[in-house]
Amino acid sequence: MKSGILKYGKFILSGAALLLSGSIILPLGYASFITDGHPGELFRFFANYHRIRSEYFKNVDDDLLWKGATKGMLESLGDPYTTLLSDDSYDLFSRTTSGEYAGIGVLVGLDKDSNIRIFSVFPDSSAERANLKSGDIILSVDETPAHDLGLTGVSHSLRGQIGTTAALTVKRGEENLDIQVTRANITLPTVVSRMVDSEIGYIHIFNFSNHTPDDFRKQLTQLKEKGCRKLIVDVRMNPGGVIDSVVSIADQLISEGTVVSYHTKSGDSKVYTINGADEIIPLVILIDKNSASASEILAGAIQDRKEGIVMGETSYGKGTVQAVYQETDKTAIKISIAEYKTPSGKSIDKKGIHPDIEVKQEGRAFDFTSDTVLSNAIKYLHNH
Repeated sequence: MKSGILKYGKFILSGAALLLSGSIILPLGYASFITDGHPGELFRFFANYHRIRSEYFKNVDDDLLWKGATKGMLESLGDPYTTLLSDDSYDLFSRTTSGEYAGIGVLVGLDKDSNIRIFSVFPDSSAERANLKSGDIILSVDETPAHDLGLTGVSHSLRGQIGTTAALTVKRGEENLDIQVTRANITLPTVVSRMVDSEIGYIHIFNFSNHTPDDFRKQLTQLKEKGCRKLIVDVRMNPGGVIDSVVSIADQLISEGTVVSYHTKSGDSKVYTINGADEIIPLVILIDKNSASASEILAGAIQDRKEGIVMGETSYGKGTVQAVYQETDKTAIKISIAEYKTPSGKSIDKKGIHPDIEVKQEGRAFDFTSDTVLSNAIKYLHNH
């Protein structure tokens, strides 16, 4: 995790100020604040802070004020990826990037009818013990309708403190079932695999956490030992994750060269290059409208390098890079610092990756008997 250092001390306005290229640097205890030609705004901010402290009719919590000020600054940018991480949101972010969290152990997503459906139940999870099934449609969580929560809201509601219970109502066939599931600590299996037939392997990546590259390497090796000579990599409904993780996976699939790059407004550049795989095998990568961030980096690199076919639906279009600056043990700020580019220099932010072969999702995603995107990928590899 990238860290920024913030030193705290008393905030003392002194009469001294140093003018540098239209900016004012104000010595404030141990911290220095820099304004770019608008010192009046900074003075007004501290005047308002003092006014709230002295005039508000209730006692004021300084920590709450400063946290609110930071949150307000970040929200004013209008960027959903630039945000304050604190308390529960910080804990969830840390657990997600490490691949560990407290939840029930399911992969949920939107089906073609916009139902929030369980697409996978992880082995040995609370969900499996509670008899939840792949294909169940979630109607409510803790008595709140799923359509009010939305996909993100349902995902967050299923997570929580270890030992607490989530009350689900699900639809299975024509029957509605009420199921109580106890949340537990889960190490997310970010990669699952299987042989499709005697020569085609399939790897589904749920997200790109810190341990995903090692999991991917083990399962790819196992598939090759079983005779895999062609490969399908599925990143549908994959929201992304850690950039080093996706670069490491690309290193196992495509040849030497650039995977992704970004450039900050200060002129700093970062180019991620790989040594590449020893053997390049025929490859299809599956994407959909929920494939974002690191998923799009992988798909874009494969597409630009012409070392595989991208199939499915146009991806989400999240093409910015975030840095996380830790403030305390339980708070950090996440800031979009750059827009990344695919190897050919394309920007995909708000555009997405357009598949080489467009296939509309029919049937149930990840179901080998009805998934049209998956069946088209298998058919393509049989013919190439």
